[in-house]
Amino acid sequence: MESINLKSPYTRDIPLLYDDILKQPHTLIAGSTGSGKSVLINGLIYDCIFDSPNQKQLVLIDPKRVELMQYKPLPHTIAYESEAAGIKRLIDYCVQLMDYRYQIMQSYGIKKLSDPHIYIFVDEFADLITTQKREVLKPLCRIAQLGRAANIHLILATQRPTRDIIDGQIKVNIDSRVALRVPTKQDSRNIINATGAELLPKYGKAYYLTPDTMHPILVDIPYIPDDEIASAIRYRLQC
Repeated sequence: MESINLKSPYTRDIPLLYDDILKQPHTLIAGSTGSGKSVLINGLIYDCIFDSPNQKQLVLIDPKRVELMQYKPLPHTIAYESEAAGIKRLIDYCVQLMDYRYQIMQSYGIKKLSDPHIYIFVDEFADLITTQKREVLKPLCRIAQLGRAANIHLILATQRPTRDIIDGQIKVNIDSRVALRVPTKQDSRNIINATGAELLPKYGKAYYLTPDTMHPILVDIPYIPDDEIASAIRYRLQC
């Protein structure tokens, strides 16, 4: 297993985390409490809302009821849920939508849709696994396996990157991962298959692993102030 640290020759020039999500259509974001997970999620959603709702749509799953609530009124948000029973129904709906899109592709003999891209944000994946694993893990894995061609993308975030939360089913289907600061080497391995994330500073840095890279690369996490996000939301609501 590869071991990397902040003195690695791969990390001399630290780029800003910026990439095309369509190249790695599902993403896992993991790190300790306060490491910048919410900052990264807010940055991804912030980017989405500057496109038309006809291009990008949001499904927001927010077990903690506070992280994603501000985006609920956006025209991009087609569903928001924070209650356990509602979350299960919403995930099942996303699977049904994916299947329906595949039926359309089969009917027309096409391999890719022009329908809007749907981004499913799960803010605290560990909470779902500890309370509803039997109900939600299988449909989420199915979306991760088949969602790309149907323009449905899964973004899972957790502050508990332990092996019981990030298990083999998740890792094999989500090969784009962001590791923020974690407490142990084993947590780092659980996310990016290498040590190093335990040595990151508390804020601002992460290791980024994609199918295009042979090893995790150190990146800066872009920070968008809360007032700028609020301004963007007001602008969208007025359009």
